[in-house]
Amino acid sequence: MRKYAIHIILWALSLLILLGIYLFGYIHAGIQFIPPHFHANFAMYINGERVDFSGDEFMEDVAGCSLTGEMLPKDRVHLHENNGETIHIHHEWASWGHFFANNGFTFWESFLTNNQEEIYVNSQTRKLSFILNDEQVDNPFNKLIRSQDRLLIVYGEESPVELQTLFAWVSDNAGEYNSKYDPGSCWGTNENGIAVLVRDRLAAIFGTHDH
Repeated sequence: MRKYAIHIILWALSLLILLGIYLFGYIHAGIQFIPPHFHANFAMYINGERVDFSGDEFMEDVAGCSLTGEMLPKDRVHLHENNGETIHIHHEWASWGHFFANNGFTFWESFLTNNQEEIYVNSQTRKLSFILNDEQVDNPFNKLIRSQDRLLIVYGEESPVELQTLFAWVSDNAGEYNSKYDPGSCWGTNENGIAVLVRDRLAAIFGTHDH
């Protein structure tokens, strides 16, 4: 009887070791697909009014996080938790154009348009201006978003001094978000976290599911 019990214990231990090796390999192989996660800040003003990006229509519920490497456009760069000032970037090649296109805006050096088909074009009295990291630039559409970038987009009659005043109001909390736990991170405990990926893998192996 004792010999039989020892065999059972050894068999169970062997199964656990094999399962551990399998899960380690599965996760380790998938680590290469876990995207980076850093942050930037922005603000947009049109004719003196700040555009509110805090609505649900601009939000992405969770970050795109999988061990397959599959990533949709909105997974790359988006907003979370009704914070309309802090961008979450999950791809090194995400540009400012990508972010604004995901949220219904397109711009170039001399025009700005949105998904309500409103078009703002440079004129003798009003123009489009961009300030990136305290420096006025011609057009950041194709510029890659870098960690802790701050971008101001303004269409209107503002003078250079007024533009600098508006830039001072652009949020500067990206560094804080970089250094703290983020519920949108692949390593978090949100519904796309690593813990749940492992749970789902175990469910697939043993044929169990949550109800």
